Amino acid sequence: MNFKSVIKSSFYFVASLIARQGLPNKAIILMYHSVGDNDAFFTTSSQNFAKQMAYLHKNNFKVISLEEFLNNFKNKKKIAAKTIVLTFDDGYEDNYANAFSILQKYNFPATIFLTTGSIGRKTERKMLDWSQIKTMHQSGLIDFEPHTVSHPKLSKLVEEEIINEVVASKTIIEKELNKTCSFFAYPFGDYNHQVVSIAKDHFQAAVTVEPGAVYSTDCLFSLKRNSIDSQTGWSQFTGQALGLVEKFDKMKSIIKRS
Repeated sequence: MNFKSVIKSSFYFVASLIARQGLPNKAIILMYHSVGDNDAFFTTSSQNFAKQMAYLHKNNFKVISLEEFLNNFKNKKKIAAKTIVLTFDDGYEDNYANAFSILQKYNFPATIFLTTGSIGRKTERKMLDWSQIKTMHQSGLIDFEPHTVSHPKLSKLVEEEIINEVVASKTIIEKELNKTCSFFAYPFGDYNHQVVSIAKDHFQAAVTVEPGAVYSTDCLFSLKRNSIDSQTGWSQFTGQALGLVEKFDKMKSIIKRS
C-alpha cells in the first residue's frame, strides 16, 4: 500500500469512528461492477462483498431501492441517516452467481444497469443472459435499467447516435421484462449538455461515477455514486458508506495548500 492509500485509509478509519451514527439528509449510492475472484480493477471479491453487505445489515443501514429513493426525493421526504442505494454497472454474470444470493439473504434491493448489446455474451467477463436477468427481476429485489447498447462515450457521438444507444437499450429491457425503465447510467460517467437533454426525454433520473453523497437539492440527472472496487479497503468502504467522501476531499485540499 502506498503513502496516499495509507493516508486515505487512516482518514476514513478515524472519521468513521466519529460518524458511526451516520449523517442525515443525504443518501449514498454505491457503484459495483463485477463481484467475484478475478484480477480486474473494477471487481469486488466475493468475500469482500459478503463482508460489506453484512456490515450494512449489522449496523442498521437503510438500504433502499433507487425507485424508493427517487420517490422520496420527488416528494421532498427527509432522507434518513445511513441511507444506502446499491447499483451495479454493465451486467456481469457474477452479479447473479455471487451477489444475488447475498442480496436475497439481507433482502437488499439493488439496480443493475445493463449494457444490452453484451447480454448473454462473453467480453472480458461473462455477462448475464436473459434467463438470469428474468430470475433476478422476478424476485422483486433487482431492478434492471439501461446502460446503452454498446457502452460508448456518449459525449463523443452525434445526437442521432446518442438517441439510438439510449432508446434501443431502454426498449429491449422494457419489452423483455414488461416494465418501464426510469433510470439511466452514463457509460464511463461521460455526459454533456446534449446527453443530459436526451436522458431527460426518456428517464426520470440518471447516475454518474462522480463520488459523493446525494442531497435533496441535487440535480436528478447527475446523481453521484461511490465506486467500490478491488482497491477499496475496509476503512474506505465504511467511510464511503457513512458519507465521508466530501470530508476526505476537503482534507486533501487542506493538505495541498499547507
